[in-house]
Amino acid sequence: MPENENQAQENDGLLFALLLDGQGGAKRLSFEEAQNWTPEQGVLWMHMDLHAAETKEFLENKSGINPLALESLTEEEEDRPRCVSFGSKLMLFLRAINLNPGEEPDDMISLRIWCENDRMITLRETPMNFLTAMEREFATDVGPKNAGELLDEVCYFTLDKIVDVVSGVEIVIDDIEDKIIEGEDEDDDFMPRLSEARRNLTEMRRYLYPQRDAMDALPRQIMPWLSAENRYQLRENANRMMRIIEDMDSLRERAMINMDELSNRVREQTQENMYMLSVLAAIFVPLTFITGLFGMNVGGIPLAQSEHGLLFMSGILLLFGILLAVILKKLKWY
Repeated sequence: MPENENQAQENDGLLFALLLDGQGGAKRLSFEEAQNWTPEQGVLWMHMDLHAAETKEFLENKSGINPLALESLTEEEEDRPRCVSFGSKLMLFLRAINLNPGEEPDDMISLRIWCENDRMITLRETPMNFLTAMEREFATDVGPKNAGELLDEVCYFTLDKIVDVVSGVEIVIDDIEDKIIEGEDEDDDFMPRLSEARRNLTEMRRYLYPQRDAMDALPRQIMPWLSAENRYQLRENANRMMRIIEDMDSLRERAMINMDELSNRVREQTQENMYMLSVLAAIFVPLTFITGLFGMNVGGIPLAQSEHGLLFMSGILLLFGILLAVILKKLKWY
């Protein structure tokens, strides 16, 4: 098995093709072998690069996919999560976390799935290296045994990575919230970090909300190749998707509450500072008036000729300032 999705064996649009043995293991096939596959051989999983010309040629000429479904599967703009049945065959669009280096996780990528009784074709536009975890399951003979289990595993692993990212955002919000509750001095990056977390959650929710509806509709599809156990597992995935949405909504609200708390603290601190400036102004304005009055260069200024006039006036101003401070204290200005 390759270490990652980018290491395809051939430059033909096929990232990997696995032939399930029905016992939890799988055999890797070449593109030619996959094209010559017949249902009697077992369940086939083909994972392909949607942008490759060979992929589109295979889908249009050799896949046998319903033309209406094929149009949606290959349309560049048709990537909104949804679930549509075509008789005993199923088309499912999902959104997955972008874990590629240098990319933002909230910039979610599309995974398009065509599933039928003995075959599943998954199409991606951007590398999804998390699917290699499923390949490792086959290598240890604990992978899916049929198409229903394979579909459930793809949904499960997709949700797993979403949960990891949401948990990471929750840790950031928890850390900031604890510091706010403990009354620690606010770091300069508190508000930007909360804003970034809220933005990430909002972006992911925009993609995942319709995915909730798609996964909720999935176990209700009448497919002969979906067993009761398959439907149960798919229903659990739908419930898990619902919990993820609820957790994201809760985290968004907590981020907003913490941002409001930080804004209120800044506002209160500003108001407190302005209040203290007002108190100081109330004390020093009368003193400034007196000093300005006695500083006028006109005749008749008291104590102008006195040897101790400066000390006398300084004492008067000091006593007057203390008296004003006491009066303001009695009035509970501070």
